[in-house]
Parts: sequence; C-alpha cells; structure tokens
Amino acid sequence: MRLLCFAHAGGGSAPFVRWGAAMPEGVAVCPVRRPGRESAYSQPLLRDTRAIVDGTLRALQPLPPCPTALYGHSFGALVAYEVAAAMQAAGATPELLIVSAKPAPHIPPALPNLAHLPDEQFVRELDRLYGGIPGEVKAVPELLELMLPVIRADVAASESYRHAPGPPLRCPIVACSGRDDRAVEPERLRRWGELTACEFAALEFPGGHFFPYDPGSGFLGMVREQLSRRIGA
Repeated sequence: MRLLCFAHAGGGSAPFVRWGAAMPEGVAVCPVRRPGRESAYSQPLLRDTRAIVDGTLRALQPLPPCPTALYGHSFGALVAYEVAAAMQAAGATPELLIVSAKPAPHIPPALPNLAHLPDEQFVRELDRLYGGIPGEVKAVPELLELMLPVIRADVAASESYRHAPGPPLRCPIVACSGRDDRAVEPERLRRWGELTACEFAALEFPGGHFFPYDPGSGFLGMVREQLSRRIGA
C-alpha cells in the first residue's frame, strides 16, 4: 500500500520521512512535495488548490498501480481530499482518507483571511491561531524571509478554495483534531462525515494544531492501526 502525505501550509516532506519505520510492513510512505520548497525550491509557488491537485495527479501518473491511502494535515487535508475525489473519478478509489486539523471543506470557513496581511501581522496571526512558525525560524530574519512566501502561497490557496459538490467518497474518512487546537472546532471537523458513503470516525488527540508531528500524541499509532486493517482485509 502507498500512503500519500500532504503537509500543512508552508510544510514540506521532512516530517513524513521518519514515518516509514512506524508503518506496517508493506506500506510505503510517499510525501507529496509542493513546488517552492526543499528540492523543488526553484519551481514557482502555486496559489491555487486546483493547480496543486493537478500537479499531484501528474506526478502520480508514472507510478505503478497500487492500493493507496491519503493523509493530509491542515491545508494538506484539502489537497488530500481533492486528490482522493479525482482518483475516484478516474476509477482508482483510494482505500482510506485520513485528515487532521482542518474543518470539513464543504462548510464556510469560520476564520478570517490572512494571506493579504503585511508580513509582521501575518506572522502574528499565524502564531495566534496555529502556533505555526517555529521560534528558531522567527529568530533568523533571513530564514523567515525565505519561508514567508511559501507559507503565504499555501494560505492563499487554502483561503481561495471553494468546494465543488460531487459524489461522496467511496472510502472511509478518519478526521482527527488536537484537544488544544484553537483553529478547529470539533463540530466543524465532524462534518467530514458528510463527504463519505463509507465509515467515518472523528478522533481527538492531545496537543494543539500540530499534534500529528508529536510522537507522544499517539497519532502515528492510530495511522498504523488503520492501515494494518486495510492491508489485512
């Protein structure tokens, strides 16, 4: 099985590289790297979710057919959902979609838009809502200057996203939240259940917005269990 992983706004593939050792035997962890970061640094940034999804689908085309699960965190959850829907429309319905720290995409957003704000205010609001930029990055102006356009592009893509009604997914969805996440209300997360014709679970974990990256949250154990069930089916 292939597990496609989609990071939060501004995120890259690094957090997922270490996940392989925690997965069941036979699962390949495949981080999906968006343009403008890491080894794709020279590629133009994308500010449109549809363009990101289309680029992801093109990147997947050369890969051999394989049962696929998808995971997306925060903005990555939107991308993962849209990729799952496109795979289903092409006759390759995924086995599972896991999302975290993102309200369901078909309900109106409750948070204010941030992408248009000046840099200082943009950083301040990201910190207030998500605790999102590490202190070691903010402490180095040159590093922050490199990171801000990447984060801003992803935030702009998330804020301009509009859900297009379509058939429900024919795969289970597991929607996860952090107990102390100020940006995601549990009832808005539970509405992911309206987007699948299969099983749905809403799970809560200790931590804030970035709980999946905390080894002590238990999140990776849940992912392993979910994938083990599908491999053994």
